[in-house]
Amino acid sequence: MPSTELPTGRYLSCPIDLSPDAGGQTRAMLMRNRIFVTEGGVKPVVATFNARTDLPERRAMLLERGLLLPEISTPNIYEHYRNNPWEDEEPGGEQLPDLSAHTATQEFFPDGTPFRTVYRSDPSKGSVFDYHRADGSTYLRLPSFVFKEPETWPSSIQRVGPDGAVLGEFKSVGQWFKRFVRHLSGDERTFVFVDSRFSVQHLVPMRAKNVHVVYVLHNIHVAPPRLWSSELSDIYGRLVGKVDDVDAFVTLTARQQDDIAQRRGRTTNLFVVPNPVDMPDRAPDLPPRDPHRVTVVARLEKQKRLGHAIRAFALAAQRVPEARLDIYGAGSQLSVLEQVAAKHGVSDSVTLHGHDPRARDALWSSSAFLMTSLFEGYPLSTLESLSHGCPVISYDIKYGPREQISEGVDGFLVPAGGVRQMADRIVTMLTSPELVARMSEAAREKARHHGHGRFLDEWRQVLEQVVELAPLRTHLEDVRLDVTRLETAEPGLRGRLSRRPLPAHATRDAVLRFAGELHVTGRSKQSSLDDAEITLTAVHAASGYSVDLPVTATRSADGFTVSAEVPLKDAFGDERLDDVRLRLRLVWQNSSWETQLSRPAGDDDGVEVGYTADGAVRLSLR
Repeated sequence: MPSTELPTGRYLSCPIDLSPDAGGQTRAMLMRNRIFVTEGGVKPVVATFNARTDLPERRAMLLERGLLLPEISTPNIYEHYRNNPWEDEEPGGEQLPDLSAHTATQEFFPDGTPFRTVYRSDPSKGSVFDYHRADGSTYLRLPSFVFKEPETWPSSIQRVGPDGAVLGEFKSVGQWFKRFVRHLSGDERTFVFVDSRFSVQHLVPMRAKNVHVVYVLHNIHVAPPRLWSSELSDIYGRLVGKVDDVDAFVTLTARQQDDIAQRRGRTTNLFVVPNPVDMPDRAPDLPPRDPHRVTVVARLEKQKRLGHAIRAFALAAQRVPEARLDIYGAGSQLSVLEQVAAKHGVSDSVTLHGHDPRARDALWSSSAFLMTSLFEGYPLSTLESLSHGCPVISYDIKYGPREQISEGVDGFLVPAGGVRQMADRIVTMLTSPELVARMSEAAREKARHHGHGRFLDEWRQVLEQVVELAPLRTHLEDVRLDVTRLETAEPGLRGRLSRRPLPAHATRDAVLRFAGELHVTGRSKQSSLDDAEITLTAVHAASGYSVDLPVTATRSADGFTVSAEVPLKDAFGDERLDDVRLRLRLVWQNSSWETQLSRPAGDDDGVEVGYTADGAVRLSLR
């Protein structure tokens, strides 16, 4: 019997690819599926969407390393349609155009059977691929594209029968991917887990009634300075725009959930499930921790900022000459890190081991684990360090370390970028074996709080809510705000300027009066607009400062009549902010909409009130 009973249905994860050497996101996804098998009693499916010739070898290696279990099937979209007929396959029809004159190369599987033919007729337009069945016939013609670059996504993907006839076409990558997911789901209720910010672009929205889409955000979504209001890259802008269309949008920390909610509303489909960690058994004959050894396990990429780890270690080594730093991982920064070690005179005491599947065994003997990343989602490496009883010294970054580490108990947090502070903490650990021993026991206890049972129960609660909320899901088709009144009144002016646009620099004693009609068109099976929530918020995007203001919303025939009368000083709080905007937001179950308050239609001309540096009233005609 499973320790926790998950909702009935199929469990399908949709990574783009599966690599035995993949990073934390893939490892976390595979761990989730292993836990679903061993303690949830389900047999999940992990479906991939990249074209590969070595799928059997990859599966074998994943099984050998314990990352995959035999109960977890791993269908691939190309492999499936290579070996199975298209659902609409019928003989006859227009023949696939012959591109043989533009053949660039032919690729084969290890056993010599054809994989695909690559055509290049115009280098500026990219390649075209014909994918082949074992008998050499073409089953798919697909222009090349890049998952994260929308401008490359093809608008025609041709399905081809065994006789070379075109059976039809997909108008987008998403159409093809969704067909595969629907095929794997059948008519049964299916929970589709999407962990990749790139594949989610092609799988959402999913309109199949029996499919519940669960997106898990593993990465930080905001750019520096990492405020909730900070800029979003194109990929995260499109991702946040899809929150309405998923049944569950899951973050790994409550802090990130709060930042998402600040940006687009606290909808009913926001959830938090932190990563779990495997609790390895500690061998009884393990030697004591090496009092001179610190460790890093990370990809050698810029995000991990391992040059900081080497610099901090070099400063620590000046006070603890016997110190050693072991760095496990592969990546593009290898030569750069070798140069950093040489520059700081620690080449002999810093070892770059490269990728090692057993790197985490080193955590049993290390006195500290270093985390110097620019950003994380909820780092699995630090949890794994804690599970091995290895205290963590980490930059206090978004997101994760603060949620994982109890300061001075099982590790230390230092300011992000604080190389000298990290060096001081390294010295503390390498000169205090008694402290390391106490922290080691506390680290193991902390890791137990991230165990499989708690993780599975949290997912059970999320999925049960997904099922419960499904009939209440909403879709906003159109929302429009007609502002009928937006004005200020100020002491001493006796109402002489009671009708005018909102001043660019209002006095703090002014009162804002706002009224308007909010027209809403949307649909839901069981939820009405009476369930919607409307908020008015003063937002200073540059600093992240925001404050909710009182607003009245009364149901009307096609939406709401909204109004507010607010002292402007409430919008500024105790801050001296120059550019505060007023945001009106509608949240209706999983859907949200917002706008900035603007001057009413027809009020483009009028008196605008401003003030000079010495406080004199300045009137302007617009």
